Amino acid sequence: MIRIRSFHDPATGKVWGTRTDGINVTIFSGMPGKLKETDKPQADAACARRYLDKEEGARLRKGLVLVAPAAASGEPIMLRHLGGGYTGALAIAELDGGLLLNRYDDARQGDEIWRLAPDGSAERLAFAGPNTLLWRMLPVAGQERVLLLADHQIRAWTPATGLIEPLTRANGKPASFLDCQGAVAAWHEQPELVVRDLAAGKDLLRLAIEPELYGGHTPQLAGALSADGALLAYCVQPGRIQVLDIAGGTRQAIIEGDFKMVGQLAFTPDRRALIVKENYGGWRLLAFDLASAAPLADWPEAADPGGSNFAVDAARGRIAFHMRGHVHVHELATMRPLSQIAIDQIVKRVALTWTADGRLGTRTDLGCVGLYAAST
Repeated sequence: MIRIRSFHDPATGKVWGTRTDGINVTIFSGMPGKLKETDKPQADAACARRYLDKEEGARLRKGLVLVAPAAASGEPIMLRHLGGGYTGALAIAELDGGLLLNRYDDARQGDEIWRLAPDGSAERLAFAGPNTLLWRMLPVAGQERVLLLADHQIRAWTPATGLIEPLTRANGKPASFLDCQGAVAAWHEQPELVVRDLAAGKDLLRLAIEPELYGGHTPQLAGALSADGALLAYCVQPGRIQVLDIAGGTRQAIIEGDFKMVGQLAFTPDRRALIVKENYGGWRLLAFDLASAAPLADWPEAADPGGSNFAVDAARGRIAFHMRGHVHVHELATMRPLSQIAIDQIVKRVALTWTADGRLGTRTDLGCVGLYAAST
C-alpha cells in the first residue's frame, strides 16, 4: 500500500512530502509543479517508520503544515506543530469548527489559548495569566463563554471580549475537576462539590467532600455529569465511585472495585454505564453497569500507562482511547472495533476530543496537533 503525505509552508508556498511503498521511501520537495524527488530506501519496515517519523517531525517543527481534507479513515486531515514547553497540561476542545488548545509561553511563564482551524491556520486568542496552566477548556452550550480549569480554580473566558473572570476562589489543596453538559457545570470549590445551572445562574447541588490521598501523595478527585445534566458521578476514594441524582441529592449507585486512583469518568450517552479511567495501578479503561454496579462483561482489555484521556462521541455512539501510540475507536453499544489510528509525533500522551462533524482532534506531548478521519 502506497502512503503519500504532502506538507506545505504557509509562508512560501513550498511543498515537502513523502511517498512510501513498503521499504521504498521517496522525498519530494520544491514549488508546486517543479518538485524534485530523492529516493531514500530503508532496510526494513521499522526503519522506514522511524525515518518518516523523524523527517516529518522535523518539517512540522519548522512550521510546515499537512492538510488533506479527503484523507481515508485512520489518516490525518490536518497536522501542525503548536509547540510550547511540555507541562503535562494538554487541554483540547472544539470551538467554532476548530480546535481550542493551550500553549505554554516560556517568556510569560503561563498558558496561552490558541485556536487551530481545519486548514492548519493558527490564531492566538488569549493569555490565561502568569503561573497559570490550563488543564481543561469546555465551551458552554448556548453561551458565548468557555469554562477553564486553571490550575485548581474555575474561570470563565469570553472569546468576544477576551475577558477571563474567576467563578470560584482558588482551591488551597491540589484537587479539582471540571465538567459541563449543556449549560450545567460541575466542579470542586473546596470543601464542596458544586453543580451549577449556568443559564439560570443558580446552584443545583452543593456537597461537602474530603478527597483522600492516594499513596499518601495525590488527592483522589474526579467527577462527571451525565449528558442530560441529571446525574453526577464522583470519586474521592480510590476504589469507590458514587453516583448522585442532582435534583434530589440522592445516591443512585455505588461502584466499588480493585481499580486504583481514578483520573477520568464519563457516562455513556444512554446513562446505562459509567466509563472509568484508572491512573496508577494497571492504568486500565473500565466500564460499569449503573443498574448492577458490576463491570460490563463485553468491555475490552485496555490500558494506557501514559495517562491519556478517552473521548466519547455521543452523536455517533463511539469511544476513542489510546494504547501504545495508537488510538482505538470502538462502537460504544457493542464495543466493536471501528478503526485504529497511528498518532503522529507522540512520546507517551495524547489528548483527544471529537468534533461536531465526527473527526478526531489530537494534541500530543511533543506539541503536535492533528485532525484524523475515523470510521463510524
